[in-house]
Amino acid sequence: MKIGIDAGGTLTKVVKMYDDGTYEYSSRPTTEVDMLIQELNDEEDVTLYLTGGGSVYISEHVKHESHLQIEFDAAYTGLTYLMEQQNIHLDRFVYLNIGTGTSFHVVENNAQRRVGGTGIGGGTLMGLSQLLTGYETFDEIVETAKKGNRDTLDLKVKHIFKDGPVPKPLTPELTASNFARVEPHHHTTASAADKLASVIGMVAEGAISFGVTLAQGFKTNDLVLIGSTLKDNDVMQGVIHSYGSLKGIKPHIIENGEYSGAIGAILVTKQ
Repeated sequence: MKIGIDAGGTLTKVVKMYDDGTYEYSSRPTTEVDMLIQELNDEEDVTLYLTGGGSVYISEHVKHESHLQIEFDAAYTGLTYLMEQQNIHLDRFVYLNIGTGTSFHVVENNAQRRVGGTGIGGGTLMGLSQLLTGYETFDEIVETAKKGNRDTLDLKVKHIFKDGPVPKPLTPELTASNFARVEPHHHTTASAADKLASVIGMVAEGAISFGVTLAQGFKTNDLVLIGSTLKDNDVMQGVIHSYGSLKGIKPHIIENGEYSGAIGAILVTKQ
């Protein structure tokens, strides 16, 4: 059996490729990497394909044959495979990998090029959420955020114009400043849901605004997004689609995109 592993800063993604070509996906906190290594060493007849920041550590502690792959090459190879499986056919596009931080890439002529990144990403979402609410798990954070109202803490264009006419190209719901409506009483009166919705909104807007600017400069309307931060994150996905539509950019959020690196680590070895 072939096992692809993307050992990231926050999560370690694992993809098992069976002989019939099917895949099994799983992930766990990177803090549990030693437990994963023990489980891998209990397996027989396994070849490992590793990428990500923790890949060398894993390779040094497993008994199996292992292959190390460059992270960006693996992620792009896995991404193109998933896009093909999902009938998304693009020749020229920008993609964002929203993991612990966010990296920016441009794609043309069947090759990717990393053009930058930001420290704002899933790590920001988790860290600020825990500081503001005490919530520690991703699932609890994204589920609670669905009940939140960003109008409580975020200053939007409609607030500046007192719900009056808004000049184009602005729109009433556009965020003017994240958390700029915070008042002293909000420390105790703002709900956890409102705080989490605003945190996720800030991270989403940070990523999508970078992506839109890059796409416009690269002269493409297609923006592809992958990363664990997007998984089941309705608030984040809503912000991305709304902002993309406002700017004339089409976001493509790839199903199982967070496993691009793990899948690609297997596939790039076969090329």
